[in-house]
Amino acid sequence: MTGAEGLLGRVDPLLETFEGPLQALAPAVRRLAASVEPDEVEAVVTFIDRLPQLMIHLDEDILPVVASMGNVGNDVHDLLDTMQDLRHVVKGFPGSRLFRRRGAEEVAEDEEREAAGELAPVAGQESGRPGS
Repeated sequence: MTGAEGLLGRVDPLLETFEGPLQALAPAVRRLAASVEPDEVEAVVTFIDRLPQLMIHLDEDILPVVASMGNVGNDVHDLLDTMQDLRHVVKGFPGSRLFRRRGAEEVAEDEEREAAGELAPVAGQESGRPGS
């Protein structure tokens, strides 16, 4: 058996197996070859190279957050109930109307200053670090 006969013996079964699918794919491959630019190929290669890291972040960071979002509605509802309870308690304090009016005035003043671009730090807070 010559080298050509051995090669033909190996290639012939492959050709029989893949001839139909390759002919079916030929129009799509021609269209793809005509429409793809080298920079697009490079972008696809880069995307494929980054897929493992993307999947790690998706599995470890994003999906757990999405899974926990089912509880957000209940948590917000509980928070609203708590705030309503606090509102009722505060309304019962003597002089609470004065405190609410004063607080509303301070909020309005802060909003005016913020709109003017000159919001000063609130007493007891360091500049640039709210709530500190």
